[in-house]
Amino acid sequence: MRVCAIFLLLSASLAAAPSPTILEALHYKVDVWVWRDAVRVQVSLKRVGEGRYVGEISGETLGLARILSGNRRDIYQTEMVYRDGRLVPVVYREESRRRGRRHLKEYRFLYDQGRLELWQWEENQQKMSRKWQTPLDGSFHDPISAFYNHRLGFFGPIKGGDTLKVPGIPYPEPEVIEVRIGPEGEGGRQLMVSLLNRAYENQKGLIYVTLDKNQVPTQAWTRVAFGKISGYLQPGSQFLKAPLDLTKKIIIK
Repeated sequence: MRVCAIFLLLSASLAAAPSPTILEALHYKVDVWVWRDAVRVQVSLKRVGEGRYVGEISGETLGLARILSGNRRDIYQTEMVYRDGRLVPVVYREESRRRGRRHLKEYRFLYDQGRLELWQWEENQQKMSRKWQTPLDGSFHDPISAFYNHRLGFFGPIKGGDTLKVPGIPYPEPEVIEVRIGPEGEGGRQLMVSLLNRAYENQKGLIYVTLDKNQVPTQAWTRVAFGKISGYLQPGSQFLKAPLDLTKKIIIK
């Protein structure tokens, strides 16, 4: 009887928990150097609770690129809440799996304690350990929260010739995510984004992006040590259709 009661309580709690709502899911085909359609990438935004959101970029290698990369899969994810007119990061994760090994970093924004911490997965000990911390005395953003704040217009209106500078995560060194806004033409608006490329040995990288009239990235390209990487928006993508419910202030703990 006790087991049945526990099962019923657990079932009730799961039923009461709100299911995530997919607000946007952008699908991209990525060419890497001479390999066409080498990676499939999805950029998504979900509502996971009242005033709480998760932004995610996930990528999976295909074909020969999968073999050469050791079946590499990457997930970049940010848990965010709405506060003071913008989406504020709470946890930013960088996870990569290749050749059977897991690499995971979590940047935890502890606003009530005034501290930003980096936790890293220890494969040998099968646990997360704190590796670094710094005072959280400013407004820092990871690439995903910066992207969606820009995408939703929370950084304010933009025009050709503007340069948007957003303080990034100051690890392993201070960083500023810089977005240079180009003019809007028939093919869309051009952006040049400068940020730390954490996927390739923390090198500073430039990403060139084309936006359509709804601020959706339709294509992007960059260069890494072994060549050019280009991504193209694919049919079947789901776009933001309605304003977010951002009427209530969330207290971050």
